[in-house]
Amino acid sequence: MKKRIKILPSKRIDKEKWDACVAAHDNGLIYSSTIYLDAMAQNWHGLVVDDYAVVMALPWKRKMRIRYGYTPAFIQQLGLVGEVAEDDLPKILKLIYRFYAFADFNFNFSNHGIQRILPVIPRTNFLVDLSAGYEHIRSHYKSNLKENIRKAGGEAFAYAAGMIEDGVQLYHDHYKARMKHVREKDYLHFRQLCKTLETDGRCFARTARDQHNQILAFAIFLRDKKRIYNIMNTTTHEGRNREANHFLLNRVLHEFAGEPLLFDFEGSELSGVREFYENFGPVNQPYFHYHYNGYTWPLHLLKKK
Repeated sequence: MKKRIKILPSKRIDKEKWDACVAAHDNGLIYSSTIYLDAMAQNWHGLVVDDYAVVMALPWKRKMRIRYGYTPAFIQQLGLVGEVAEDDLPKILKLIYRFYAFADFNFNFSNHGIQRILPVIPRTNFLVDLSAGYEHIRSHYKSNLKENIRKAGGEAFAYAAGMIEDGVQLYHDHYKARMKHVREKDYLHFRQLCKTLETDGRCFARTARDQHNQILAFAIFLRDKKRIYNIMNTTTHEGRNREANHFLLNRVLHEFAGEPLLFDFEGSELSGVREFYENFGPVNQPYFHYHYNGYTWPLHLLKKK
């Protein structure tokens, strides 16, 4: 039977059916939920296959009245959610190209078929299976991480819950200069989103503090029924000197070990961050970045790769 594939504006999306699709599939990550998209995307449409058997969010902006695709702040990967038949990909892509002629976006980790027809670039994303239990997780730590955790243990750091607003502000203050693509309104929207998700346990924060109650490391996490997402992690200069983030992430893994969840480190392509996460013995589950520009000169200059 021929599938019905269409693109709808967000206001016409059946949010209950959309979120049911996201919840039902392993590739339905928290970023694809309607509450997340409504909060973080300036505008978005949704590609829908049949009766929400497959969905894909299409965030967009306009430049010179031309609509283009982008990845909103604090969203790592969207892509096709659900069981996607490879035969449907050409039609899906044709609709996407018709919707916006140039775009930068990320297909999710399960959209492997896209590699055979598009020049996508794999991006790093590290995971640890929490269900294996803490001793198994720790057995995969690299020796230098174990040593740093041992040193941090001698510091008598305190591990405790934190306030979401404090974590967002700390992250903003430390990394705003290097994350110029993230606007002030993005931080505001993310803070509001986290407060909403916090009400039912889908967002929480943890801190590492010294004996003087000084914050050394702070992390905000998102949670759904599949993963805990390391969405916003900050280490102060003093905390870096004292291995506080090693201590903090180890304690988080210890706290949630044994639960049927994946711990998602969220990348990274930055060599220093990647090497730090690799110390925890994670598995790399890449997602796929795609850039295209269908406009001819001079319009193609609006969005260079």
